[in-house]
Amino acid sequence: MNLTFPLTVTFKFSLFTELRVHDAGGGLIAVVKEKTFSVRDEVRVFSDETRTRQTHGMKAQGFMAGALDWRAKRLISRTGGSPVGALQAQGLRTLWGAAYDLLGPDGQPRFTIRDDHPWLGVIEGVIGAVPFIGDLIAMGFDYLVNPTYTVSGADGLPTYRVHKKRSFLARRFTIEELRPSQPEDDELVLLGLIQLILRERERG
Repeated sequence: MNLTFPLTVTFKFSLFTELRVHDAGGGLIAVVKEKTFSVRDEVRVFSDETRTRQTHGMKAQGFMAGALDWRAKRLISRTGGSPVGALQAQGLRTLWGAAYDLLGPDGQPRFTIRDDHPWLGVIEGVIGAVPFIGDLIAMGFDYLVNPTYTVSGADGLPTYRVHKKRSFLARRFTIEELRPSQPEDDELVLLGLIQLILRERERG
């Protein structure tokens, strides 16, 4: 997988969770569908619009792990079963802001992901707690203030950045490459960031 950045991730306006990933030239990279009515997070990734060619699967490890475990590990694998890696939440730190490790197929950390402005989520939560009026203010806050997430390599240097774009109805994100990376990392990073976006889409 050799990606042309920036990538655009757009949620389809639907009752079900479904998103599409396009590259810088507008080419379709992936169609992603979250399994509904499941006790744990489970996601399927397809390479075509008609969802006939599944390429990857992602699921939380353990029964109801996605709902109850703040350190839930979401395994990423190819359709044939070979592992790509995993997205691991960093426990209680995720209550303050996004904090994840992106693990390689050997289970070792390859990247870390952080919310650049975690305090924005705290402010939005406080505003939203006010009945009625708070909900209206939170909608405006959701439109005007949008989070960014930085992916850093094992050397601690920023490598990718995810931006949530301003919108009332659709949820749209862009993924940009901050410095040259290894082509073999593209698959792991893209799928890990899809999981990040699915988990964090309601922030900001």
